[in-house]
Amino acid sequence: SWTMNTSRPIYLLIDGTYYSDDHCLIVYRAENLKRTIFYRFTAHEDQNEIAADLLSIRDLGYDVIGVTTDGGDNIIRAVQYVFPNVPRQRCVVHVQRDCLASITQKPRYPETRLFRNIVLQLSDVYTVNDKLWWLNVYSNWVEENEEYVFQKAVVPQTHQEYYVHNDLRKAYIHLKRALPNLFTYIDCPGVPKTTNALEAFFGHIKDQI
Repeated sequence: SWTMNTSRPIYLLIDGTYYSDDHCLIVYRAENLKRTIFYRFTAHEDQNEIAADLLSIRDLGYDVIGVTTDGGDNIIRAVQYVFPNVPRQRCVVHVQRDCLASITQKPRYPETRLFRNIVLQLSDVYTVNDKLWWLNVYSNWVEENEEYVFQKAVVPQTHQEYYVHNDLRKAYIHLKRALPNLFTYIDCPGVPKTTNALEAFFGHIKDQI
């Protein structure tokens, strides 16, 4: 007798897009096979549904050896639950987009201008040396500006405290949280740096609706 080995190693891209407040499409693509292997129409990105999808993908005989996702908490938690030991990459383009959305295109203050440049320079990180250079620039910025980022002031009438540079603070926190999974594509070659391959798929589906 013979058995067929259906185990196929894949680098998985996962992303969700909303067509309205309660119509969400979640797509799972095997990037190295250039193929969408699973998708789900649902009301929102639900952790349990996504975990069920990932278990189905595993049961179909796919061996997930790397995962790239956006920053959606439910997607990340589902991946950690089903594939706790698989290298995970945060989509660099999503991280850039979310950081830059918090700050203006032409920031008034030099601290924010520098931060914006650091975020944009993520596009130029391809090698271990690039990564070390970027981390050095980032660390220097943090050392010099973290106090500035969290600077508070008080509204005289109400005595309420607020963050003076709240937009920069939000962008900085977003980048800091993404950092542990920002350079997996360098440490584990083959893991996709972005979920960009899904953008075209989403665009095509939206055209049909």
